[in-house]
Amino acid sequence: MKKALLFITLMCSVAVSRAAYEDTNFSKFKYAIYHPRYYNAENTFYEAPLVYTITDKGEVAVSGADMKLKNISIPNVVKHEGRSYKVTSIHGYAFQRCYNLEELTIPANLNYMYTSTLEEKTVYQSGPFFACRNLKVINAEAAQSPAFWNKDAQKRNLLKDIAQGRQINTPEGSDYTLWAPYVNGLALNITMNAKGWATYFLNKTVKIEEKQEATVYILKEQGGQVNFEPLQGVYIPAGTAVLIKAQPGANVVLRTTEIANGEKTDDVTGNLLQGTLEDVTAKTNGEFYVLSETQTEGGTEWAAFRPVQSGEMLAGHEAFLPKTIALSAQAKAILSGETTGIKAVKNQADTKATYDLQGRKTNRPEKGIYIQNGKKAYKK
Repeated sequence: MKKALLFITLMCSVAVSRAAYEDTNFSKFKYAIYHPRYYNAENTFYEAPLVYTITDKGEVAVSGADMKLKNISIPNVVKHEGRSYKVTSIHGYAFQRCYNLEELTIPANLNYMYTSTLEEKTVYQSGPFFACRNLKVINAEAAQSPAFWNKDAQKRNLLKDIAQGRQINTPEGSDYTLWAPYVNGLALNITMNAKGWATYFLNKTVKIEEKQEATVYILKEQGGQVNFEPLQGVYIPAGTAVLIKAQPGANVVLRTTEIANGEKTDDVTGNLLQGTLEDVTAKTNGEFYVLSETQTEGGTEWAAFRPVQSGEMLAGHEAFLPKTIALSAQAKAILSGETTGIKAVKNQADTKATYDLQGRKTNRPEKGIYIQNGKKAYKK
C-alpha cells in the first residue's frame, strides 16, 4: 500500500512539473527547434520558474521563463538533480512573450545576454525582452553592467524592446554606461570625490533624479574670463560635458531619457568642457587637464584641474579641459555663499599612488578598477 502511495505521489509530482514547464515560453514556442544541437534534454532543464541551459562546467544561462508570473527574480545559483549551477547569462529567448511580467531582478553574477545562444550565428532578430509589454522595472544587481552582445559580433541592441517610461534600477556605485546609449530609464550612478565634485560625459540625454541636492555646471567664457554656469533644467543634453557638485562622497543618480516634446532645455553652446566616451591615454605632459581635489585659498573654494602626465589615462565618460583653456582659466562664480571657481593646478600627479575612477587617492584598494602608474588596473 505504501509503495502504491509513493508511486502515485511521484507520478503526481512529475505531472505537476511537466504542467509547469508547459507554461513557459520555451515550451510553448518550441525554441529548441532553432538550435537542436544546442538545446537538448541533456543540457536544458526546468527549475520553476525558469528554464536553464548548461553553458559551461558549473554554469547555466536562463533560456525560458514561466509566462504567468508578474515578478521574477533570477537566482545567483540554481540547484538541479543534486548539483549547483552558477547563473551567469541570459539567452535571447529567455523572457520573450512573457506578457504578464512586470518586474525582473537580474543577479549580481550575471555576465552576458545573448541574442540567441553561444553558436556562431544568430537566428532571431530581437532580444530577451521581445513582447514584454507589461515589463515596468528591471532591478540589475551587478556592480558592472553585463555585456549584451552575441559572440557573432553583430552587436544588436538587446534592450531595444524595453519601452520608454520603464525603469532599470542599478546598485549605488555601479557602472552601467555600457547600456546607456541603448535604453531609456536606466539609472547611472555618479560618485562625488572627497570634496564633492565629479565630471560626466555621455552621448545620451540624462535626467537628474528628483530630490537630489546636486548642481550641474558647464563652463562658458564671458568678458574674458571663464565662469561656472549652472544648468537650470533637469536635463543634461546628450554630448554635454559637465561638472557636478554635491555632498562629498555622495551618490548622484542620473537616468537616461529622451527630451519630452515641447520641453525647453538649457543652452549649452559654447561649453568649454570636453569629454571622451573611451579611455584616452595622454601622449604628452599637460595634453589636457582633469578634475583634481578642490583647493581652498583665502576663503575661495576652487574646482581644481591638474595636468595629466604622458602615459596617464583619462577614463571614458569623464570630462576635461583642453590645455589652452585650462591655463587661462581664472573663473569665479557665487555658489552656496562661497566664491567658487576654476584654476589650473601645476603640480604633477603622484603616478606611484593608486586612485579610484573618481580621482580619489586610496591606500587600500578593494575589489574593482583603479588607476596605477597612469594606467587602468583591476584588483580582484
